[in-house]
Amino acid sequence: MAKKVNTGLEYNEEVINDRLSIYHTPSASGKNTFAEDIINGLKAKRKFILPKYFYDEKGSLLFEKICNTPEYYVTRTEASILKEYSDEIAECNADKRIIVELGSGSSIKTRYILNAFLRLDGNITYMPIDVSAIMIESSKRLLNEFEGLGIKGTIGEYLDALEIIEETVNEPKLIVFLGSSIGNFDLPHAEDFMKKISDCMKSGDTLLVGFDLVKDINVLNTAYNDNKGVTAEFNINLLHRINNELASRIDVSNFEHRAFFNAKESRIEMHLVSKCEQSFSLNGSGPISFKENETIHTENSYKFTGGMVMELIQKSGLTFVKKWNDANDWFGLFLIRK
Repeated sequence: MAKKVNTGLEYNEEVINDRLSIYHTPSASGKNTFAEDIINGLKAKRKFILPKYFYDEKGSLLFEKICNTPEYYVTRTEASILKEYSDEIAECNADKRIIVELGSGSSIKTRYILNAFLRLDGNITYMPIDVSAIMIESSKRLLNEFEGLGIKGTIGEYLDALEIIEETVNEPKLIVFLGSSIGNFDLPHAEDFMKKISDCMKSGDTLLVGFDLVKDINVLNTAYNDNKGVTAEFNINLLHRINNELASRIDVSNFEHRAFFNAKESRIEMHLVSKCEQSFSLNGSGPISFKENETIHTENSYKFTGGMVMELIQKSGLTFVKKWNDANDWFGLFLIRK
């Protein structure tokens, strides 16, 4: 039977075993929304696809491959910070037995945090949130690795899942948002998103956010144009997903990957570039036409200065607690309190 939160959002709970249960929200299926969003984005004056649609099953696996490329410094740099400082992070959150993670994926880096919290206290509850069902298998692996760990995951959109957690969890919690995923939002949307997270937090709750920091432009550009073309494949997989889910016939070979640092906007931009004039239709959308070199804007990844981070925290109505960073100050983990 479906349960409801106060806003009317419905969700179902699937109990897998005595240590693992999964909440499913209606948005987790998202098929109709996917079609509408893709058509609206491709018919816009400046064509775009929302970056959340990267993460079908293949896209999620490709992103894991990106994280292991030598050029993509983000994951290994953040992991090095977590490896060195996870005990300190846990000590700063010694009253927390609930860890919520937005965009958990395979939870690789989260293991450092889970280990540290379990060393402080033998029992914690981990609440991963992800749009991909890959989270279920990663959760089962975590249970095999960690005694004293219980998992209540949610497959769905972040804010839907936070609504459920706000109403079902009364204990103090730490919310984790790693990978500089906050950088995928345009800055006004990042501020709005942080405010909405704040609204789902109780007094004393904390938020640990990873911010990718401004650095040498060559390091940035190379990170999104790896030699093996994994990032390009990840970007182009969006078109394969559209073909698979909307039964369309986009000629994928007519597009190529482009990524570059836009210094004025302080962000990496990813685009799919049409190599020729072309036209196709999606689900009765009518013709969607491209000129040669016209692009589909698929992702932004903002790179932050310390001032940008502090301004975002202040506008979100939250309070800065502490920052942890690597020796090069390429990446920062910021602890923020409600």
